[in-house]
Amino acid sequence: MTTYVALLRGINVGGHNKIKMADLKEMFVQLGFQHPQTLLQSGNVVFQSPSKSRAELETSLAKATKERFGIAPAYLVRTSAEIDAAISANPFPQMAQSDPSHLLVAFLPEPPDREAVAKVAFAIQGPEKLEAGDEHLYIAYPGDVGHSKVDRTPGWKALFGRSTARNWNTLLKLSDLGRSL
Repeated sequence: MTTYVALLRGINVGGHNKIKMADLKEMFVQLGFQHPQTLLQSGNVVFQSPSKSRAELETSLAKATKERFGIAPAYLVRTSAEIDAAISANPFPQMAQSDPSHLLVAFLPEPPDREAVAKVAFAIQGPEKLEAGDEHLYIAYPGDVGHSKVDRTPGWKALFGRSTARNWNTLLKLSDLGRSL
């Protein structure tokens, strides 16, 4: 069995696409996944499956969510080991220690275009920093995330289009949860 982390994109945001985590967990049980555990209300599920294909899991989870809840959020699935690797490769270790809620990891459906990441990182006008990971991006927000204007940087939206982000604290909790199964 492989331990996976399912990251849902765009649920329970601003009162839209609402799914109760207990109902989501029950869906995972009904689909035959082992030991599903949810974290927070933003759509994080740690579970075990014999499947070796993240793409198949993403497709089947999206289909089941549409059938059960009538909404179609995107799923990005990573193994627990991939979450741990993203944590280990963090290019902003000092921020992870001093201000973890302002360090985000945005998970992408495919590896980022490193040239595009470098261009966007160079164009950032504020204090924010951006680095590429394997299938994710690290974003350090030394100020207030909610008031940052970094998303207005040319190329930002194209880079982050279908991503889903989690702050460092959440990522650590997902890692701990994955190791506990």
